[in-house]
Amino acid sequence: MVAAYVLLAFIIGSVFASSAFFVIAEIENHLIEQRLAHAADTWEAGAYQSTQQPTDLGFLAGTQLPPALQKLGPGAHELRLNGRALHVLIREADGQHYAVIDDQSDFEAIESLTYLALSVAFIGGIALALLIGRASASRVILPLTNLASAVEARQDEGTLPGLDARDEIGVLARAIEDRTNQLSLALQRERWFTADVSHELRTPLTIMLGAAEVLARRLKDQPELLLMTERIRRNASDTAQQVAALLQLARAPERGSLIPVPLRQLIEHEVERCQPLLRDKPMTIEVVAPEEITVPAIPDLVAIAVGNLLRNACLHTEQGVITVRLDANAISIEDNGPGLPEAVKARLFNRFVHSGGDASNGSGLGLSIVKRVVNHLGWTVLHKQSPAGGSQFSLQFPSA
Repeated sequence: MVAAYVLLAFIIGSVFASSAFFVIAEIENHLIEQRLAHAADTWEAGAYQSTQQPTDLGFLAGTQLPPALQKLGPGAHELRLNGRALHVLIREADGQHYAVIDDQSDFEAIESLTYLALSVAFIGGIALALLIGRASASRVILPLTNLASAVEARQDEGTLPGLDARDEIGVLARAIEDRTNQLSLALQRERWFTADVSHELRTPLTIMLGAAEVLARRLKDQPELLLMTERIRRNASDTAQQVAALLQLARAPERGSLIPVPLRQLIEHEVERCQPLLRDKPMTIEVVAPEEITVPAIPDLVAIAVGNLLRNACLHTEQGVITVRLDANAISIEDNGPGLPEAVKARLFNRFVHSGGDASNGSGLGLSIVKRVVNHLGWTVLHKQSPAGGSQFSLQFPSA
């Protein structure tokens, strides 16, 4: 704002100063030079008698010209002679130079004072604009800056500066407070809903786990049924873990407790869970993990992210190999499926966006959940096309 005021003052002052300089130059041209030319024409015509010559003009010819004037060529000249400011018009007639001289010392003094006054006014205008700009900034920008700092610091309700002001700052502060309260309430409702749903799911899951264990003991002599019972028990157990992970997502990230998580072991467990999805498909899942990598994280959340990406790869790949690579900075899952349409890539991690463009393949929430998980953990998820033509998703985490 200060710079804008100073720039405006500079532009306005420059315009007025340029106009003043132009006016002074025009006055000097019309009132002095044209007056000298008229006097010279009249003198040449012999209209002046010695007693009728203007008293404020001097007429010199031939040897009467001082040496300084004899060196001048025909035309109008400005010079200082004996401390006086002179305007001289040199003419030539019959091979002899003559001059019409006008002493403009008073005019030059007024002109100098005018230039000095314009310079002082120009500098004073810029200084005044600087003061007004600083005063305006203190009154408008400073409260706005304080408000922005308070919003950035996430202060509690009712503590935003300017709430009682009756100007635009007060309107903005009250609008921000109202919007912040609405967002806080919506976020709190979401957390309550997630926590309530997760809590209510625990009871039926516990019943399913208990029933599966009872069935497993009673069906020891029936291997086919025992296999199905074990699958029920394992899926119920995994679902219980995911419910616990949802409870973690419902909490603020800074309140979560991180523990060392061995990633290769977790990846192998998720690959085993996805094996039923490969049934009747000529494809395999290959894990490339030369060494175990341990990072501080929440294991249930990491399992959700890896499991969702693996299940997507299994659902959208009909044959070939799904490769899971683990290195010191990332977990990457690469398939040789059909890849993603260009229209989907831009909003891939939005809710209810289906990676394959077909709503029958899922709810469209898997990748958005992955995005929420990595944001909660402080990780990053990236997607790019794999060399085999399919998709490659990378879960990048800080190196230990």
